[in-house]
Amino acid sequence: MEIIGIQVAAIAFSIFMLYFAFLCYKRKYFGIASLVFWLIIFSVLIISTLLPNAFYPLVELLKLNRAFDLFMVAGIFFLISISFVNFLQNQKLKRQLEKMVQDKALKDKE
Repeated sequence: MEIIGIQVAAIAFSIFMLYFAFLCYKRKYFGIASLVFWLIIFSVLIISTLLPNAFYPLVELLKLNRAFDLFMVAGIFFLISISFVNFLQNQKLKRQLEKMVQDKALKDKE
């Protein structure tokens, strides 16, 4: 198996992101559950880069033309999921901020 440039770039990116996720965990930007989630994501990226042939049964089952198509579909689903979670968290923060402002305004009015 010959490793091409894009595979080297994907592996280098994944290793950097594994390290960065670990640093963010150590700095307490997020908890252990988030760390495990990101470690799994980037580890799967490394494995799928090194062993793309392992995904051919799934490619054939889904009637896709190439393994790359499978990765593109999975990537789009992942981005949509992360965007939705981000949206939900922003809405939650917005509600909390609005409540804090209302409580402060009522307190200052008294």
